[in-house]
Amino acid sequence: MYFRPIRLFKLFIIVICIIIITYEIYRLLLRPRKKLSMIRNTDASSILLSKEGFEQHSYTLESFYISLPNFSDDEARNWFYSSSYYKINSKKCPQGSCEEKGVYFNDTKEHLSVNIFLIKNGLYVNDDCGYNYGNDAIQRTFKNSDEPTIIYDKAIIYTVPDGWSFQHFLDGIGPKLSHSKSYLQKYPDAKVIIIQGVRFDRSVKEIWSMLGVEESERIIHYSPHMKIGARLLINPCITPGIHPRLWQDARDMYWSISGISKSSSNSERNNLIYIQRTPTNAMNGARLILNEEPFINILRDYCSKHSLNYVQYDHSKDKDHIRSRIELFYNAKVIIGVHSGALSNMNFAQSKTTIIEIMPYKSSSSSLPMTCSMYRVDDLRACAGYILYTQARLLNQSYWILPIVVNDEGNLNVNITRLQKLLDQI
Repeated sequence: MYFRPIRLFKLFIIVICIIIITYEIYRLLLRPRKKLSMIRNTDASSILLSKEGFEQHSYTLESFYISLPNFSDDEARNWFYSSSYYKINSKKCPQGSCEEKGVYFNDTKEHLSVNIFLIKNGLYVNDDCGYNYGNDAIQRTFKNSDEPTIIYDKAIIYTVPDGWSFQHFLDGIGPKLSHSKSYLQKYPDAKVIIIQGVRFDRSVKEIWSMLGVEESERIIHYSPHMKIGARLLINPCITPGIHPRLWQDARDMYWSISGISKSSSNSERNNLIYIQRTPTNAMNGARLILNEEPFINILRDYCSKHSLNYVQYDHSKDKDHIRSRIELFYNAKVIIGVHSGALSNMNFAQSKTTIIEIMPYKSSSSSLPMTCSMYRVDDLRACAGYILYTQARLLNQSYWILPIVVNDEGNLNVNITRLQKLLDQI
């Protein structure tokens, strides 16, 4: 028998490979995984940080554009291009050109990062519910039962400013609900914390009820002196205020809880809705259309020519359940009105719905919406006067702006010729 070192070497290599493969299989099947990583995906969340008593679920949305308004004439275009919004945000347009795609939003913290925190023995103390929520405040806990004013078993925070009102429920709480509503169902006994207001709008109460949250059983109206503790505190506050995914998901949520199917075709949308502002329904006063009769006649003529239903909507006379209003605006083809909170009903309208916002401004501060005229013209700062434009674009709607100067009382005469020109272009 001859000794063959090459055969022996091959046998040795085979044995080593079998050992390595066996070890890897054992490690993969039996060894616990300790490292968790971020999934950059709009449909999947990952646990970024998990430690005893604290858990963070997070995902990152895609960057997005908000396109400029549609303009029916140079007067509207020139007004917007001189506005504080354009001066602030035009720097975010790719290569300095906004006309093609619009304003680009890609700040991770402010626009893209969605988070939910679960804190054992968490403590909430009048913190701002938004993307700037502090890390220390997020992780705040109580050790002794005498630290909080009251302790609940479970609680979810939705303490956005004025979230008790219809307008600010939609623009503040809605985007946070769109990614956290599953916790309302997972923990049906969890208290829902909202800011206490001068009232609690009936429409907001009805939306909460359709989500399974009854005021008498679950809603806590928070006041600044309170320190709320919870054995499990759920915090969805660090969420972008604006992102098309969140706003469109919130809209889907409103449709779903109202029993509306998204299967209806575009041809079934046949309402032109004029959101009427009157001395009795305008909570902030002013911004009234003084030549309303010829204004309405133009709208009625347009409806006749295009086989649309003319609907004159006055929210103060609407006594129906919010479900009926959601269905009404779901079937809108055109929505028109002066800048006001009632235009927020566009959140129930479908993509590609035409939104016409009559934007009142003062001649003394022509680069600002009237609702922002408390600011100096050269003091460039964020202004809520553009929020309805932003909302329409987030909802993938066709937004038209018609700037009109107001008189000394803050009311306006709509230029009928300009209005007709706009209607001819939509």
